Amino acid sequence: MGFHLLLEIWTYKKFSVFFAAGWFTSVARWFEVLIFSVIAWNLTENASIAAFLVMLRLVAVAITGVFFSVTGAFFPRKLVLVITTLLCAFTCLSIFLLSTFGVELNLISIGLISFISGAMWSVDFSFRRPMLADTLPDHMISTGVSVDVLSTHATRIFGPLFGGIFLAYLDDSYITFFLFCLYFLSLLCVVTQRDSTTFTKQEGNFFNAFIRVLSETRKNLNLLTVILLTFIFNIFSLPFIALISILLIEKFQLKALEIGTFTSLEGLGALIGGLLIAAFPPNNKRMMFTIFLAIILVSMISSALTNNLIFYLACIIVFGFSAACYSALQSTIIYLYSSPELRSPTFSLLTIAIGSGALGSLNIFIMSKTLMTEKITIIIGIEGLLLLSFVLFAISFLGYATKKPERK
Repeated sequence: MGFHLLLEIWTYKKFSVFFAAGWFTSVARWFEVLIFSVIAWNLTENASIAAFLVMLRLVAVAITGVFFSVTGAFFPRKLVLVITTLLCAFTCLSIFLLSTFGVELNLISIGLISFISGAMWSVDFSFRRPMLADTLPDHMISTGVSVDVLSTHATRIFGPLFGGIFLAYLDDSYITFFLFCLYFLSLLCVVTQRDSTTFTKQEGNFFNAFIRVLSETRKNLNLLTVILLTFIFNIFSLPFIALISILLIEKFQLKALEIGTFTSLEGLGALIGGLLIAAFPPNNKRMMFTIFLAIILVSMISSALTNNLIFYLACIIVFGFSAACYSALQSTIIYLYSSPELRSPTFSLLTIAIGSGALGSLNIFIMSKTLMTEKITIIIGIEGLLLLSFVLFAISFLGYATKKPERK
């Protein structure tokens, strides 16, 4: 255990390629979150629109998660990943070509890309990440998943930075072409690789497979804790990411390039957190998973309470650090404690919890009609802490199994 694992992981070539595929789509995702939030603000001067775009993205995550939690064991993973990535690339290219004929980027096209990108997020989580982990031996799985999560959070640096540059110096029409290039590169990575696990047709029907996933989750305290706490994070914390740039505008009146630069500090915190959790994975993963969620909620509240830019940025770094550790442990626990034949459907069940963030975005959307963004942040942070306390109190009475299933 140590930093040498971060070097050893790259000796597995299939891992490196699947890692690159995820990196390209992740840059596109965080590029979209910043740049579409700012464009929506410029068009409407209403923070609720930014919240609505996040909600739209998460609705797609939830819908796709429901579908693949029921059917995920019945589809070849690579085929699903290729089709979804191709759809993202095609959509972005189509909107770019329309812009060459004078059709400007508007809320409808932004909403369409956000929705399809949400579906891509769900598929990436449910299919690419298990495929990536399957390329590694048992002793490297925790590090491999953590490095992949690290890349997701590290792209929170590059995505906002690219977004700030585009907003400051380039025409909006180039945004969708840049997104097309990123999705196309991800597609090339996926199509050149074989799925290391041979697809076998599952017996029974979709409904029975879904019942098996729910039953396995309910009986295992590790899986149950991750699913329940994922609902809390995505309802009360995930929508905050889109509010980071809005808070910089409302509280500190910053310009586009400054917003992109300072928003990327959340990615810097995530980079540091991801490196540490990959090099030194904790033994009690479930406990640390819970602790990091509590830190995330506290850092949100603190960022909203301060009027000092330096302290605000420090809170954002802590948020990113904790979110990276939280996400790495989330995926690792799901992979280690789910049955191999139900791994993709279990990850899809997790994406349903992730998609519940749409409820959080809806909550913000409603509150933004009457409240400033900083007050909204304080409210959702306190709500999250209260619900976290209740869930921990409830599951403390449960004594479900925590044994890892054998890996085939």
